[in-house]
Amino acid sequence: MSELPARNRVIYQSEALFISPDTTGHHIYYSPNWTGNEARCMITGKNTGNANIKFDVCAGTGVDGSDFSGATFACYDAYDESGSFLPGVDLDMSGMHPVLVLAGFSGKGAIEGQAETLAHIGEQGRKDFDNGSWKSAISQLKRVQSANYSFTINRQDINQFGHLGRLDAVVLEAPTVSMDFSYYLTDGFNERMLGFSTDGQQQNLSGIMTRSQNEFGNSFFILTVPEGRDAVLGDQLAKEDNKSVISLGNGYITDYSIEASVGSFPTVSVSVEGVNIKSDIGTEWKAIPAIDPSDGTLDCDTCFSLPPAEKGTGESVLKPGDITIDLADAALISKQISGDQPGYGPEDKGSAHIQSFTLSTPLGRSDLQRLGNSYAYAKEIDFPVTCTLTVNALVADLKAGNLVNMLCGKEYDLSVSMKPPKCVECGSNDNSEAVRIDFKNALLDSESFSSSIGDNKTVDLTFSTQIGGPEEAGVGVFFSGSENIGSKLPPRVKNTGDFHKYFES
Repeated sequence: MSELPARNRVIYQSEALFISPDTTGHHIYYSPNWTGNEARCMITGKNTGNANIKFDVCAGTGVDGSDFSGATFACYDAYDESGSFLPGVDLDMSGMHPVLVLAGFSGKGAIEGQAETLAHIGEQGRKDFDNGSWKSAISQLKRVQSANYSFTINRQDINQFGHLGRLDAVVLEAPTVSMDFSYYLTDGFNERMLGFSTDGQQQNLSGIMTRSQNEFGNSFFILTVPEGRDAVLGDQLAKEDNKSVISLGNGYITDYSIEASVGSFPTVSVSVEGVNIKSDIGTEWKAIPAIDPSDGTLDCDTCFSLPPAEKGTGESVLKPGDITIDLADAALISKQISGDQPGYGPEDKGSAHIQSFTLSTPLGRSDLQRLGNSYAYAKEIDFPVTCTLTVNALVADLKAGNLVNMLCGKEYDLSVSMKPPKCVECGSNDNSEAVRIDFKNALLDSESFSSSIGDNKTVDLTFSTQIGGPEEAGVGVFFSGSENIGSKLPPRVKNTGDFHKYFES
């Protein structure tokens, strides 16, 4: 019998991009969801002393009041689809569920009741992802438009007198792994997943300023399903050996920018620098790609399982017609809009008509090395971070101004407001803001005019501000998204207790 032909190509239809809350690999956690079904929740059995014990699956409480409702587990705590422990487990409980081991049960044969309700992710197939007691903290980034990734290995030749060719080629520096992707800006969900603060009260980079985040970074996962299938739903229908995952470990954001213009959707571009990249067949119980920064070794005792791909909730996209930019009439020569009300009011008569803007946040990082480590033990952000806002507009009217008067460095508070789309009606769009960006304490760096026969006269304005610590409320970039309000908690590392997903506390 002939085999199916090899895959002809891979296109965006079959791919999805995921991100982990941190790169430590503790993304699988115990989270039963059968509260209210008492008969299904209770499990009884024997402990190692042959005494009767009872365990409440839903509450996550058992003998001696042990509480596992928020517990996280490494790979060695999990078992595979056949009911056997994964390699590296010292304790053989014959496929016992790790939570039941911690609860004190003596073995699989000593359990009575609804033990099958403790199924892990995928034991009943990916369609039953939400019916088991295992969950994954990995989340899919939505509205992704492009994703590119690569690696470069730098080797140094070893030569000696008396030999023309090299004796060896040794890797002296850690390989360079890079990734960049773009997505349509919607409601701040992706920003929250990337670790930014989205409450509008703290610097938007506050969530990734923590030392623990700089030490560990994030992991990124690119899922690919069989040719001709959508990743959404298709990943649940396809067999495990027909799916693959490319994963990037210890990923650190090195650039974040937003672009919007007339005739195109607001788009975010993100650049990531990683430490390691790997590829796996299948999406469940695979070793994470992370490198332990303490000694430069692979983290071999933790794993990941990707949740099902989904379309994502909220608005499908934001439109340029629903964007309002308040430039506080900060230009020297051209008149600019002042105020954040949609549309042009009488006070804006003669204002330059904005065509596009770009908000750029470059995050340069320094690799901190030390003897005994093959990889950098941390990638620290180079502070201060200078952010720029560049605006292009059609010139409509000019105003009085003198450059000498600006040399003292007058500062302005600028803002960008984006609302969900609304059908054309009487009155302006009165929807609540989907995204708001405040560019506080900004300085005007340049104002450049361009005029030629056949073209409209245009002006390019460049503003800058600096991002400092989260305590600075009056200067920097502040991001507010309607999807969720808050900031990402520092990543939970190995053996530090309960699991908290992003904004939960």
